Amino acid sequence: MSIDDQPRAVFGRRGREIRAPAAPSKRTARPARAMGPIVGLFGLTSLLAAVIGVIFWTLPDIEKLNAETARAEQRVVAIVNQPITHLPRMGPVGLFSPGWFHPDATKPDFNNVDIRASQEFPYDRYSHVTSDVNPSEMFIGSELEFNAMTKYFYTDRTLPKKRLSDAEMVEINGLYRVIGQDEEALPKRWLTIGGLVTVGFCLGYALLLLTRRTLRLPTS
Repeated sequence: MSIDDQPRAVFGRRGREIRAPAAPSKRTARPARAMGPIVGLFGLTSLLAAVIGVIFWTLPDIEKLNAETARAEQRVVAIVNQPITHLPRMGPVGLFSPGWFHPDATKPDFNNVDIRASQEFPYDRYSHVTSDVNPSEMFIGSELEFNAMTKYFYTDRTLPKKRLSDAEMVEINGLYRVIGQDEEALPKRWLTIGGLVTVGFCLGYALLLLTRRTLRLPTS
């Protein structure tokens, strides 16, 4: 063995042998590097779970708003389309033609309209009225009304509509506010869900990429 092949020792000031520190092994750094993707996976999974949770929390809220709107509209329909007195036609009557109403209807401004201001009494000048759509019948003029702000909810336009009391119109105003608020809230809820779904897809894609990268990491 040559001198160059013999292990070398370094001696300190007192002659003791001081061995040079061994170079740090690269293997000790691998587990630390592997923790990064694992933490990332956990974070992305948690965020994705949170997004899915918010989506499933928002969907019942949309259902609730739809049900509330449906109940309010059904109540308005019930009030506006109350039964009226039907009488067999006899004697002079006021004739309305063609039909009782024009075919179109204005959608009310549910958040602001006061239907008391649009109540009309075109039948008051006649004791009894009829129309060409039901010529064999007549109706009591003072029992009827027309209201452009409730016409949107007329279900049977072959019949005139019952005159509403002040209390009934106040109730409809309140129901209109409910409908208006729900109509404003629903698009916001759907936009929220749309945004969350987009975020969820992005997080899912990032999670997939990070999972593939983590699986390719060396294990030794």
